[in-house]
Amino acid sequence: MLEVGVTIAVMLVLLVCRVPVFLAMGLAAAAFAWLWAPVMKPDVVAQTFMRGLDNQAFTAIVYFFAAGAIMNAGGMSARLLDLARSLVAHIRGGLAHANITASMVFAGVSGSAVADAAAVGSVMVPAMKRDGYAPAYAAAVTATSATIGLMIPPSIPMVIFALFTPADVTRLFIAGVVPGLMMGVFLLVSSYFIAVRRGYHAHPWQGWGNVWTAFRRSILALLMPVIVIWGMVSGFATVSEIGAVAAFYAAFVSLVVYRETTLGEFWAALVDAALQSAKILIVVAVSGAFVWITARVGIATELAAFLSETALGPTAILGLIALGLLLLGTVLEPVTLLIVVAPVIAPAAILAGVDITHLGIVFIMASAIGLVTPPVGILLFVTAAQAPAPVIEVVREAAIFLVALVALLVTVVLWPGLTSVLGLLLGLD
Repeated sequence: MLEVGVTIAVMLVLLVCRVPVFLAMGLAAAAFAWLWAPVMKPDVVAQTFMRGLDNQAFTAIVYFFAAGAIMNAGGMSARLLDLARSLVAHIRGGLAHANITASMVFAGVSGSAVADAAAVGSVMVPAMKRDGYAPAYAAAVTATSATIGLMIPPSIPMVIFALFTPADVTRLFIAGVVPGLMMGVFLLVSSYFIAVRRGYHAHPWQGWGNVWTAFRRSILALLMPVIVIWGMVSGFATVSEIGAVAAFYAAFVSLVVYRETTLGEFWAALVDAALQSAKILIVVAVSGAFVWITARVGIATELAAFLSETALGPTAILGLIALGLLLLGTVLEPVTLLIVVAPVIAPAAILAGVDITHLGIVFIMASAIGLVTPPVGILLFVTAAQAPAPVIEVVREAAIFLVALVALLVTVVLWPGLTSVLGLLLGLD
């Protein structure tokens, strides 16, 4: 345990010093090899880096990033935003509700919270400011609602969790739908409460004809999550294959059907997808050393023994895990948590009676909340720059939404049925 403690401490110190995640992990693994050479020689570190990517399923990450980037470049964002506005803009505080609804819809296209914030925020934050909303409030709504992108399929964090644990990605995709939609509902209720208290106005109702027109214009984008879920539930394709289908579908719709994307914009979308994928895959490669280290020193076995000695039930253990993840999420990004922490916690939690799919949803939701929790919360900085507004003001405005998301996390921990109901209806369980 001393070896792992020192290795993790080195990584955390480097992260606090703003060293890139992959480099901090690599240097921490190298420190382990240098201090405990008889256990792990330096050349083994290099071998574990290669083995970290030795799984064809990692191509799904690239495909889903490509699908989201292409759909965004192809004008999908504007269509989805029009649909969201037509549905909820007539309610008091309408543009804030439209922002949250757009994130719920866009989550089924991109699979990335940062992509959601960038796409939705670039349009909705200026629109909300023009409509009289404070810049910090517009940024806070955008940041907190973008976390839904991690929960509604196709979700890249779910793919990563399934690759590093015994979880099934199809079951995770299905299990995330209801909690993901509930995230939107909890945020909408909070937004309405703020709108009433501050006296935000509503936009005139445009009628069901406007809703139908917006729905028709966005139907091809809305079909993306349907295709992904159907393809995986039916067994038509693996996660990598369905990711490729999604990317091809996005390219076909953008280039052939809508024809709003130039070849230059299409190429730029592919480059952006490649860069975003590389940022994750380089961390995945370096994580091979961490997985080897934890397996070599038997930390998962010791953790399982500790949990069994506590005599706590599965729900209490899951609650402790969620609390720990919320705390770690203040300093670590979701990808780091999924790659470093999940492989250690999952085996011990399973032995303690925790359902792996339920654990995955709690893990990803807690990680998502970390994206809007200071001091590291990257979505706070992304949307604060869009506004522009001081980050501390965005944090203040986001407080009530954070409370709502934590309340939902507690609900999901206590009520496992929220993660299994859709799977039961589809015959997966």
